[in-house]
Amino acid sequence: MTPASGATPAESLTPVTPQSDDIALTPKWLRIGASWGWRFLVIAAVTVVLWQIGARLSLIVVPLILAVLFTSGLSPFAEWLISKGWPRWLGSLTALLSLVLVILGLLFLVGAQVALQSSQLVAAATEGVKSLLSWLATGPLQISDDQVNQWINQIVTYAQQSSEQIASGLASAGSTVGSFFAGLATCLFATFFFLKDGHRIVNSFERIIPTHAVSAIEPSMRGGWTSLTSYVRAAVIVAGIDGIGAGLGALFLGSNLWLAITAFTFVCSFVPLLGALVAGTVATLVVLVTLGFVKAIIMLIVFVLVMSIESHVLQPLVLGKAVEIHPLIVLLGISAGAIIAGITGALFAIPLVAFVNGCIKGAELDEAERARRSRGLSLPRSRPEASGSPFRWGRRGAKLDA
Repeated sequence: MTPASGATPAESLTPVTPQSDDIALTPKWLRIGASWGWRFLVIAAVTVVLWQIGARLSLIVVPLILAVLFTSGLSPFAEWLISKGWPRWLGSLTALLSLVLVILGLLFLVGAQVALQSSQLVAAATEGVKSLLSWLATGPLQISDDQVNQWINQIVTYAQQSSEQIASGLASAGSTVGSFFAGLATCLFATFFFLKDGHRIVNSFERIIPTHAVSAIEPSMRGGWTSLTSYVRAAVIVAGIDGIGAGLGALFLGSNLWLAITAFTFVCSFVPLLGALVAGTVATLVVLVTLGFVKAIIMLIVFVLVMSIESHVLQPLVLGKAVEIHPLIVLLGISAGAIIAGITGALFAIPLVAFVNGCIKGAELDEAERARRSRGLSLPRSRPEASGSPFRWGRRGAKLDA
């Protein structure tokens, strides 16, 4: 057969795949939109299923997620100890115990300062109550002692009549406390084994994944882990700045408990929304009891300023820069997480966004590197390295980098 006029022999031998009428008549933009649409629906369906499973197993899932966050923060220290010749189990245990000791030290610092100032706090609280009663009686409200006693009697009566509801609430609180300590134990044990045997855990999954899938997954996971580690470091910096800001405010006001306020605010800053509310309430009440109403108002203003700076400056800029996420995405991520899952959602929203963003960037960098290699270009390695990560690809990971 003679090739068509103007066609080269190579073009004439290229097979042509006929298109059906519906594909040929469908606009290109609609085909592309449909392709994206069904993929999005599949991802949404998988997400919903995983969410339902996670909600039912929250007592296991939440501690495991916290363990992953702790591991990302402790892994550089643990790997450094291991590089110095420490056994892996000892390096991992030392890193975990260091975290526990830091947290317990902060809590002990708060308790010790409160205990040392207990007599002053009791005397100031007593004086504060007397001043409040005097103001109620002589101030603009003109509330007499009889009216105050009547309100107190009404509260006592209501408490007696609601004894069953109160008992039920206390039982529920006791169950919650028990679940908390059970989850804490799970988190600590999981953190230790993630630090010690993270590479073995990854290799156990790697054995059941096809080689071509590993070559696509490994760069994404490496990028996601690097981004998550950067987030944890930035979160510690933000919490430290919050604690220092609140502590300095209390120090300038003349509070003897400024160090305890600093430590307490630092610990609470890791819990979005509720942590700031609890820390601010406690700090304001402490200043109210010890220094009076005016300085308590000033302390409240200081705390509001500190939290505003955290929400509108530190989290978008420090956290956003650490994980290379736009500040608007950080704010929207925290808001969406709080709306979907409350405090837990707000706590895990940005780590999740950071991990997903790192996975996408890791995959993009790997594709760019493969493209350069296919063109014969010898360039430095461009994809992110998960420095100090215990979740290393072992059995086939080395082959993928060859």
